[in-house]
Amino acid sequence: MKTTMRNNLRRIALLGGAGAVAAVGFVGAAGPAQADSGSVWDRVAECESGGDWDINTGNGYYGGLQFSQQTWEAFGGEGMPHEASRSEQIDIAQETLKEQGPGAWPVCSEEAGLTKENGLADDGSGSDDSDEGRSDDDGESDGDSGKPQLGGA
Repeated sequence: MKTTMRNNLRRIALLGGAGAVAAVGFVGAAGPAQADSGSVWDRVAECESGGDWDINTGNGYYGGLQFSQQTWEAFGGEGMPHEASRSEQIDIAQETLKEQGPGAWPVCSEEAGLTKENGLADDGSGSDDSDEGRSDDDGESDGDSGKPQLGGA
């Protein structure tokens, strides 16, 4: 193990300059961004939309959490998702999460460490610490609510 680590460090050192910095960052990366501080919803939004809560790219999904208009309205949203405040988007996301689970954001829930427990506890204020000791939630919905699935990235 020590030899492998030493060889990896030598390879990184040979890359030089910015390449070495990028490689060290990559080698040091470990799993989902759950170690990041702040709101779990900010981490989901960073993955879904680059953290742009006002985004409308014309792809049929809107806002920081990339709601379809149909999902937005089904869970109580009014107007267009990207025109709503960050707080309003999180409120609708929590309603979506209650019924559809983290699977409503199939890729980004994994990357951000979103679970029903931490997503419902996190009001977006950045004081969420409930993602420590994550549950083994598989992201599956507990049932078919008949409401449209969120089409996040």
